[in-house]
Amino acid sequence: MAMEDTPQHFFKVILASTLQDKKLRIPDKFVREFGDELLAFATVTVPDGRVWRVGLYKDGEKNWFHHGWPNFIEYYSIRDGYFLVFEYKKRSNFHVIILDTSNLEIDYPYNFERSKKEVIHHGETKKESEMPRNKCKMEGQVEVNTNTVHNGEDEHATRFKDNENLHKLKALLEDKRISFSRNYKFSSAKEIERLFTLVSSLKPRNPSFIIMLRPSHLYSRVVYLPAKFVNKYLTRDIELNKLRASNGREWPVQIGWMYGGCNTMQGWTEFLNDTKLKVGDICVFELIRIEDLLLDVSVFKES
Repeated sequence: MAMEDTPQHFFKVILASTLQDKKLRIPDKFVREFGDELLAFATVTVPDGRVWRVGLYKDGEKNWFHHGWPNFIEYYSIRDGYFLVFEYKKRSNFHVIILDTSNLEIDYPYNFERSKKEVIHHGETKKESEMPRNKCKMEGQVEVNTNTVHNGEDEHATRFKDNENLHKLKALLEDKRISFSRNYKFSSAKEIERLFTLVSSLKPRNPSFIIMLRPSHLYSRVVYLPAKFVNKYLTRDIELNKLRASNGREWPVQIGWMYGGCNTMQGWTEFLNDTKLKVGDICVFELIRIEDLLLDVSVFKES
């Protein structure tokens, strides 16, 4: 194989400063050798089969993975001390593997689309049997309670169907960067289907989370925010956020930190009353500004 056809590799250690900068600098030596063929966007392919389009930012002889890079970091929960190994495939195409702080390759998030008989992988269609066998993980599942009594095979088939739908919902939420409480207990399979249909129609541009209103949300004046969203975007010095409806009206809501989580406090009741929210309604919160924690709220009433 000719030298120019040999894949080139480089690695990057993720530091706290790297995460704060929300961009990743490409090594200068690599840029000197291949900078002329780098395009405005790079294609980054991960062993789970996902392909990411990441903008490249250039300042003189310096180049960074920039636009879209925070989404990549967030999706794979990359932290301080992680290790990324890049393989350059020419024409701004990169393959990357992700190692955690134990120096082992991570268990990549579950990719539901990849479970189909044929998938698009690295620009060509391959049978599932031809795909590399990489470990994928599903984080803790949400639960479903069914009040209907089934017997024998019917009960088994119903539980299998419910579990399959939960997997699909979980994968869809991850794909759209929408956080949802992992401790939420669905009351019925119909409730799962309703949320799946709603999430399928959403096109959030920013990190988001969903709250399905329970009686406790209305009467206790407390709503706990999903831990995944809190851990990624909030710090304990934050004491206030703003909720903004589609008509532009805003509500200041105090937030507190207790029992290992983050919850709404003063101001939440006013928001509930003004928007006439009821049990079963679904609220979608989208993070618009991190500086003053502005969240756009979309309300979907239970029909």
